[in-house]
Order: sequence, then structure tokens, then C-alpha cells
Amino acid sequence: MQPVRSQSPEQTLEIAGQLAQQYPKALVLLHGGLGAGKTLFARGFARGLNIDGHVSSPSYTLMNEYRSGSVSLFHLDLYRVNCFEEVVDIGLFEILQTGNPCLVEWAERVGELQKLPHLEVCIEQPDPESEFDRLISWTWKEP
Repeated sequence: MQPVRSQSPEQTLEIAGQLAQQYPKALVLLHGGLGAGKTLFARGFARGLNIDGHVSSPSYTLMNEYRSGSVSLFHLDLYRVNCFEEVVDIGLFEILQTGNPCLVEWAERVGELQKLPHLEVCIEQPDPESEFDRLISWTWKEP
């Protein structure tokens, strides 16, 4: 997929919401540097699933769950995870078996996740001087 330019947080929320509607039960692996907008993207994805609660980075909790009615969205931040076993211990594979969507920030920390079917989303900052300018690209991967 060619990158789509987002020039505001609102555009990033909209792009993520549209992807949530296209991939409502996906494992989504989010890639991007610190401050790239991964948590903002997660907020937009939640909105696309009609989940309106507060979405925040799970940096210190490792995982947050957001609910609306019968829909749950799981949001993980693997920045502080050191090995595959930690991902197993927090229950990621049980979550994936439920069919609920799961967003994973810093997924590259656990390479084994790349072996699962997933939506790969990359958020880049083409100009470090620009506060809001982002390039967002995505690809569905079936290993």
C-alpha cells in the first residue's frame, strides 16, 4: 500500500477508523518511533469499532482492554517486553483466539508475531520539524 499522508491528528484518527471497519477482528502490528502516533492511531481504531472510552498508551500496564457492548479491543505496548514468553504470559494468544481485535505497539520487539496473520501498519514522520505530518501505510500479511 502506498503511504497515505496525514497532516493532523484528526486525519490520523479517521484513517485508523476506516481501517478498523475494514479489519474489525485483526491483529494489528503498529510500527513507528517514539511520538509517531501509535496510540493516537489506536484511539482512532477504537472509534472505528464504536468504542468511545478513553484510549491511552499501555506502556506501564502492558495491555489495556476497551469495551463497548459485546466488542472488546485489546491494546498492547511491548516496548518493555524482553521475550516471547512474556507475551504468552499476558495472554495474547488466548485473546487472539476470541476473535477480538488486538493492536500491538512495538511489535518488532517480539518477532514471532510476524508469523501470524496480521495487518501491519507503519507510521512515519517524514519531517521531524513538523508536529503532525505523518505517512501511514498498511499491508495485510498472511505468512
